[in-house]
Amino acid sequence: MQEKNNQYDYDEISLKELIMSIWSERKLISLITAGCLLISIIYTFFIASPVYESTSELMIKTPTTVATRFGTYEFPSQNINDYIQYIYSNDVMDRVIKKENLDMTRAGLKSAVKIEYDAKSESNSFKVAVSMDDASLAKQVNDDLLEQYLESIRITYKRNALEDFITNYEVSIDNLQESIKQQEILIKETKALMDTVKPIYTLQKALFADPKSAAAYADQLNLDLASLSEHVMTEEYVNNNYFTLEAKYLDMQSSLINSKEALVQKKAFYDELISERTLVNNATSNGESGKILNGRMDVFSQNISVISKAYEPQRPISPRKAMNLAIGLVLGLMAGTFAGFIRNYWKTN
Repeated sequence: MQEKNNQYDYDEISLKELIMSIWSERKLISLITAGCLLISIIYTFFIASPVYESTSELMIKTPTTVATRFGTYEFPSQNINDYIQYIYSNDVMDRVIKKENLDMTRAGLKSAVKIEYDAKSESNSFKVAVSMDDASLAKQVNDDLLEQYLESIRITYKRNALEDFITNYEVSIDNLQESIKQQEILIKETKALMDTVKPIYTLQKALFADPKSAAAYADQLNLDLASLSEHVMTEEYVNNNYFTLEAKYLDMQSSLINSKEALVQKKAFYDELISERTLVNNATSNGESGKILNGRMDVFSQNISVISKAYEPQRPISPRKAMNLAIGLVLGLMAGTFAGFIRNYWKTN
């Protein structure tokens, strides 16, 4: 029991000594705390540049397939986040930097852009926030970012669709041309075979071999039946093999005509695709890519739209003055207390 009381007395004396050591160094603690707070004030109000954030909102739906006059285009990915993250692409960043003449690198601009998208929610909307040291610039960059993002992603998938269709048409045209060659060879062979077969064939037999026919013939011409021994009778028969070949020949001719018409149509579509690809390449190289978003093969235009345009922020999001001052005060107290302990320990020992 006595040992417990001594332990309590020791704890009370230690706590008292601790408080007294802090109190004895109150001037140092106050000085360090004031210094940290002063540094925080100077940084917050005189050094730190204000940062303004401008936000816009877009709606996007997962692209799957889209029907065009050239066929159906299937998008390469069903993950909607792949298309949202396209806003960070080098092409979009370069476009914005060039248009606004920003003194920034791609990495710098990317760090100033933040995407807010909740993949777990059922909503297909996402927000684009741009942070700049100037409020009007933040809004302008956000506007340009959306414009260049929408234009670039539409051009990219238009080009992808063109290349996909051109490849498919090239294969289809080659197959049709080969099929037409084979059909023409088969038609030629069938025609040669038809020329060797007669549609009607005639059979002759002695009239006397058919007593009934011979009697009727003799009675009609008032002839003696015995005198008909040298007479012959002819009969004509339809050659079914010939007409079977003829029907097959006509079917092959019709199929050949259809194949040639399909080839002409595919070549016409192929020429249109080649012309459109040339137009896209020329417009892109001349910096006039917006002119080619004319509705033809614009496969991504219906998948994304702007819900809310950017606004000019009225207040900066940083520095946070109250938080900075509170941090400076707390750090000052901690640093001052620690320094006070060290100094007191140095004096007493």
